[in-house]
Amino acid sequence: MTPDQEDLLEHIIDYLCEEQAEAVAGLSDAEIKKRALLAIRRAERYELDQPEAITAFASLMFLVAPDFDMQPNIARALADTDVPAALRLTEIFQKTSENDWDEAAEKSQGWDSLR
Repeated sequence: MTPDQEDLLEHIIDYLCEEQAEAVAGLSDAEIKKRALLAIRRAERYELDQPEAITAFASLMFLVAPDFDMQPNIARALADTDVPAALRLTEIFQKTSENDWDEAAEKSQGWDSLR
């Protein structure tokens, strides 16, 4: 990992522990780190490269479902190259419905499916 990647990982872990404490409750520090690393890798698939966007993506993995991006409409919005990567997570909620997010949560295969 580069120093920038290490800083991003630390930022995401701090954010989750401080702002989304319920989402990480009961997880060891090592597990939170492992899941945050997975989140960074998944976010990079969509060319998300801004720390804010990657942190938001990681938060959605913890809050909605670790594989939320497999839901077809969400995946389409994340992969929309007509929208700059830095704006995709801002606009994703305009391009998807509450039902899409419910479906992502209901059909999740869980964290173990991502390993």
